[in-house]
Amino acid sequence: MARPLIFLLATMTLAGCLVDCGGAPSRPASVSSEALWGGDAKKGVFLKVNGHQGTLWQLEVWNRKGQLLGAGGFRLRGFGKARIIPDEIIGWENGALHLKDGTWLVPEPAASH
Repeated sequence: MARPLIFLLATMTLAGCLVDCGGAPSRPASVSSEALWGGDAKKGVFLKVNGHQGTLWQLEVWNRKGQLLGAGGFRLRGFGKARIIPDEIIGWENGALHLKDGTWLVPEPAASH
């Protein structure tokens, strides 16, 4: 009798850790339904890619709580890319998006008139 109980408790603990320790969090209402989760549980973000022209990517980035971290043009610093996919994301660091290959997407300064 003790074995099924131990197995059940171990399974529930593992399932709880998988939900809390990794994977995509539930999407807050403030995050676009088109945004996808990328990165780890601590530094990951929801990312919506709106297209690009050359190395300038139009992005919207939210944290796991649904707070908008950045939106607009982001300049690619590093390797050229045909697409940005959430699996490449390490996380949001110092106002820029860090990708696994060492590439960064850095906010493009607004043009002054």
